[in-house]
Amino acid sequence: MKENESKKITSFDDLLQEYETNHKVENKNSQLLKSKKQRHLFDIGQITSILAFKHDGELYRQYEGAKIIANLEDFVVLLLNKTKVSEKNITWVASDPILFFFAKNRFYNATITLNKNKHNYIYVNLSSPFYIDKGVLKYIDYDIDVKSYIDHEFNVIDWNDFKQSIVNYKYPIELIYRLYDELDFLYGQFKVQAGIFSKKLVNGLEKMLKESGDI
Repeated sequence: MKENESKKITSFDDLLQEYETNHKVENKNSQLLKSKKQRHLFDIGQITSILAFKHDGELYRQYEGAKIIANLEDFVVLLLNKTKVSEKNITWVASDPILFFFAKNRFYNATITLNKNKHNYIYVNLSSPFYIDKGVLKYIDYDIDVKSYIDHEFNVIDWNDFKQSIVNYKYPIELIYRLYDELDFLYGQFKVQAGIFSKKLVNGLEKMLKESGDI
């Protein structure tokens, strides 16, 4: 697995600084100029890679051949279908179609495996806000996750890994509190079947992909 050639992310602060730097405009006082200089990050239908890092900048997981299928108000959505997934000592291929939701301005992303029996499996990664650099999507994984099915079950997992990572990577207390707040937010979304837990949203995207021949 090869790391992308762009600048290496070494911490959570570096990720946010890189994001802010690449979204600055020359004249901060001109809203018109700002709107005209929005940075073009990706195209719908674009095939890209996804890079997941640890807090110290180590490349943890890489997805090759993900397709950007939607730019929604709250999410950028990608499709994993026969996508190659690599970690340090293992490589596999995503056999079932998977929707990969990257929340905008929030600290999580989520994969939803599309099953024929409609019991879609949701796996939520607590993570940094995502960033797209030269067409490659990046984020930092924080080792605490949620497993769920759309209409029942909300299980927070990997508590021991999270506690160990707090020690190993010296997570700042502000980050830890933010991740706890994000868990509360996600549970609230689960209770009202909103966001990634919305059957209407997932079914609509699945219908669109079937009609386009992507799945």
